[in-house]
Amino acid sequence: MRMRFKSALFLISILLLSTFVLGSFYFVYKNYISYGADIKISGPLSINYLDGSIISGSGVVETHFSIINDSMEDAYYFIEFKNPKNIKGKITFNLSNGNDINITDELNNYNTIITSYVPIKAGEIVSYTLILNPEEKFNYGLELNVKSENLETNTFAEVILKNNSINDKPLTTPGLAIAVSDEGLIKSSDDYGTTYYFRGASVKNNVLINGLNFKIVRINGDGTVRLVLDGETDNLKKYYDTIEKYTFKESNVYSYLNNWVNEKLTDYTTYLANHKYCNDNNIEGGTFLALTRIKTDNIPSFVCLSDKVLSKVGLLTADEVIYAGATLNEVNKDYYLYNENISANSYLMTSATLLSNAYYPFMLSKDGKLITNDSGANFRAVRPVITIIKTANVIGDGTVNDPYQLTE
Repeated sequence: MRMRFKSALFLISILLLSTFVLGSFYFVYKNYISYGADIKISGPLSINYLDGSIISGSGVVETHFSIINDSMEDAYYFIEFKNPKNIKGKITFNLSNGNDINITDELNNYNTIITSYVPIKAGEIVSYTLILNPEEKFNYGLELNVKSENLETNTFAEVILKNNSINDKPLTTPGLAIAVSDEGLIKSSDDYGTTYYFRGASVKNNVLINGLNFKIVRINGDGTVRLVLDGETDNLKKYYDTIEKYTFKESNVYSYLNNWVNEKLTDYTTYLANHKYCNDNNIEGGTFLALTRIKTDNIPSFVCLSDKVLSKVGLLTADEVIYAGATLNEVNKDYYLYNENISANSYLMTSATLLSNAYYPFMLSKDGKLITNDSGANFRAVRPVITIIKTANVIGDGTVNDPYQLTE
């Protein structure tokens, strides 16, 4: 009798265990099938799309994925949206890893690399959350793509990264101290992820395009490269004619810059990205918030907190000037934005004040300091800023004697 009881108990235990295993398997199977979870290998990286790489929905969709560097060496990767479908209305997205990447932007209806050349240390695991939020409910879809970047070709950003050592922090504090030595290429964050900027008396950020000298300001988070003219255009210009039209796209400077690009860079327009430039013009009580943020609080940022203007040409922001090595009201003739041949203060895209029926943008003075007391109604210098596409190839090493040049 006792033996039968033991046998029955054993059989029940086996059945319960089998039921648990089968139930667990079904739960995992159901989750993988329902959400299309998959793991893909790209070079040294394993990408675990926890909810699947194919994303679709009609309302708010939240998805998660992790990137694991299985190798013994540091690596780079990019994140891309592929094959967007039925994007007939506005969809905003937020991509965050809870640390240095927090990107909020609008989803395009074409393939878009949203962040590029993101570093990941050997053995590191980085987890992301992506939230898509349409303005109205409609069915949409896209594919999430993460791949390693090997820095083995000669695209512009790759060459810059290979030619320079990367520093996590600058030697001097942006906004509090001018930079007078070569502080190298420094890692930070922008609207697209990880940006790398030059600071101080940089010697490897020279570019020659159609006989014009440019300076590299930074590698944007999407892998494009931002340049500023190392000098001024032929004409001094007013920023605006009427006080009602001080925003960048309404300004005299905007139309002048577009004409300048068409005249000077006609044969190079395929290299120019239609990129987003920050026109920081949020205002409160006659004072632009950028003035408080920069002058009072000293919080420079590559993340745009106001209007992003889509254009093939723009101007530097006050923040970019600070990161390059300037401060408010302190002369600096020992960093890469200073050029003794510039005849006047030059306009920036960041707004400072509205005072006595006049608009005052931030400006870069001809002696290398950041200023806020020069009216946009005055004739001042213009220094065009352009953005080179991610796929552009270059030769050269970025020095004065061998500047980077775009190639086929």
